[in-house]
Amino acid sequence: MGVPPAMGNAAASTEMPKPEKGNIFSKFFKAFNAMDTTYISPNRYNWAFMLQNTNSFETYALHSRELGQKLSFSPKPAVKIGPYLGWRWIFLGYTFEVSSLGKGHESRKTELELSLYSAMLGCDLIYRRTGDDFRLRKAKGLGEAAKDVEGENCHGINVKVTGINAYYIFNHKRFSYPAAFAQSTVQRKSCGSWKAGFSYTRHELDFNYDALPHALTQNPGHELSQDFRIDKLKYDDYSISCGYAYNWVFKRNWLLCVSLAPAIGYKRTRSNVLPIETEDEEETPFWSSFFTLDNFNFDVTGRIGLVWNNTKYFGGLSLILHNYNYRHNRLSVNNTFGTLNFYVGLNFHKRKAYR
Repeated sequence: MGVPPAMGNAAASTEMPKPEKGNIFSKFFKAFNAMDTTYISPNRYNWAFMLQNTNSFETYALHSRELGQKLSFSPKPAVKIGPYLGWRWIFLGYTFEVSSLGKGHESRKTELELSLYSAMLGCDLIYRRTGDDFRLRKAKGLGEAAKDVEGENCHGINVKVTGINAYYIFNHKRFSYPAAFAQSTVQRKSCGSWKAGFSYTRHELDFNYDALPHALTQNPGHELSQDFRIDKLKYDDYSISCGYAYNWVFKRNWLLCVSLAPAIGYKRTRSNVLPIETEDEEETPFWSSFFTLDNFNFDVTGRIGLVWNNTKYFGGLSLILHNYNYRHNRLSVNNTFGTLNFYVGLNFHKRKAYR
């Protein structure tokens, strides 16, 4: 195998390295993090310390397609700040909500969005429990009286989202997601890559029609659609995505990353959309509506990252945005949420190979 005939077996045994045995995990790890160093500078340090400000936001919109009415809700944005300590590509930290300081009460909101980035693969873990502090942001198709209550508190809505999103980076040797969103490498030359992935999310919506402002439920001449008289909505979302990301190195140590990944999602309803007065919550048979076009919708995940990183110190911002769409009979639901992060940090304790 590659040995010239004149060399013989003895030469082959002394001059060619023996094939490595039993190191399948080592080979996989090397391939997992392989990179072209003309495009990407690897991380030279073992540890990193970072301060981060996290701002989360969300909108939830219900649309009655029959009457053209639309109700949009969103909770108060959550502003958090805290320290992080990282070992290579793993960051652990604690943040506290700034808006709750000095108020003597704890927020019922739980928002966890953990994104893991490697050269070849990426993964988003989502766990959101938004509490009941939603406000009515916009009422469409309900006359002028409805506009007077826009901005009022609406405690009748509660949203839960749990899911995982995994994807593969095709040009991972030259394009680095960690450079834009994990600060563990540095992109030296502009480059892009296609990406493909799969995601699963479970959505749960509790909605109390009677908790809506009276200007909506008792509005002569603009009756609120019965499509909004729902009690609970649960559905599973299975989707396949394909998108593109580009790292633009517009100046030394500076990077701007833009990524967009549209997805086709199949939504399986786990319980009926029910009128409030109905107590029967039998599960909708899987086979009964599998081929209905309403079960297939477009979702999208977008990312933007702006980073300055000279391998020792770094700072920047990142935005991760998720959008999900769902249709059931005459009711359409749109859920958009995301996080905007601002951070500064430093790397320390060089690896032996770079000392």
